[in-house]
Amino acid sequence: MRQRALRLFLRAALTLFFLGHFTACVALAAEPPGFDVSLTEYVAKMAIALVFFIVAGYALARYLPGRFGMKAGRKLQLIAALALGRDMIYIVRTGPTVVALFVGKSSSTVIGSWSSEEWDDYEEAVDVATQQTDGV
Repeated sequence: MRQRALRLFLRAALTLFFLGHFTACVALAAEPPGFDVSLTEYVAKMAIALVFFIVAGYALARYLPGRFGMKAGRKLQLIAALALGRDMIYIVRTGPTVVALFVGKSSSTVIGSWSSEEWDDYEEAVDVATQQTDGV
C-alpha cells in the first residue's frame, strides 16, 4: 500500500510539474517582448518544486497513521497458509488473538480462535516435541 501511495504522489508531482510548465509557457507568450526570463532559473524553480512534492508525498505515506501509514499493517500477521486444492486455510494473528480461516471459492469460515498466549504455548510445545524427536 505504501508503494501505491508513493506512486500516486509521484504522479501528482509530475502532473503539477508539467502543468506548471504549460502555464508558464502560456504566461511567457502573453508577456511583452522586453520581459527577461532566464531558462536556468525557471528549470531550477520547477525542479525544486518537484522535489518538494516528492518529499511531501513520501512524508505523508511514511508517517500518516491510518490508510497509508506503515504502523497499521503491523496489527495483522499471517502465520501460516495451507493450500487445499482451490481452497486455502489461513492462520492469522490479529492483535491479541489468533484466528484460523477456511477460505473457499464461494465463502469463508472461521475454524477456530485462540488467544496469543495459548498459541505461543502451543508453538513452544511443538518445538520441544520436534527437538526431542529429532534428537532420538
